[in-house]
Amino acid sequence: MFKIVICEDEILQREKLKEYIQKIFYEYKEEIEIIEFESAEDLLSSGVILKEVDIFLLDIKMNGLSGMDLAKLIRKESDRSEIIFVTSLVEYVQDGYTVRAYRYLIKPIEYKELKKHLLNCISDIKKKKGNFIIENRDGMRRILVKEITYIEVRKKELTIHTVDSTYYTQGSLDKIEQDFEKYNFYRCHKSYLINMEYINSINKHSVYIREEEISVSRYRMKGLKTKFTYMLGDIVS
Repeated sequence: MFKIVICEDEILQREKLKEYIQKIFYEYKEEIEIIEFESAEDLLSSGVILKEVDIFLLDIKMNGLSGMDLAKLIRKESDRSEIIFVTSLVEYVQDGYTVRAYRYLIKPIEYKELKKHLLNCISDIKKKKGNFIIENRDGMRRILVKEITYIEVRKKELTIHTVDSTYYTQGSLDKIEQDFEKYNFYRCHKSYLINMEYINSINKHSVYIREEEISVSRYRMKGLKTKFTYMLGDIVS
């Protein structure tokens, strides 16, 4: 289920956006909840929990609080929600970077253009929401992939290190490496799979994941540096 908020003061534009979004999600068999507002003030007073919204589609020029000001308030509450500006004001494009806007779409919105960017956005959200299910002595447990810092294996026992905890389970590191290909993980050693999002530094023979020093195999170092450089390039761009 995806929760989408449309904040647009022009009713015809709002209805068109809703119609397009419903069509896009119907085609790809994804469940959605769409909530509409005609002003930023209505949204803020509605009781909607901002951090639970997956995508905001915001007009910039609205009566009262602008869409850009609304986006700044959203960012104070939610770092994970995606913001797409839908507007005719080209001069505000640069301001979108300050609130980490996902896209900036210019009116009149075309269906194909909205579909392309919305599907990309959905794909990125799914990656962020990724769950990893393990089974240990306490039963089944769900772990957010993005919170895993690194995984190590000894014989057949996996130790999964996360931002807040450590978990133990049985399994194959080779299998997890395949499952995590779409995320920023790298097999730096036969015994370690690291999340490059948490790299603090790379040394001659090791890498620091937060404060932990982890060995890097000699023949895997070049690949690590290459993939890490590409990841940084994606973040910057």
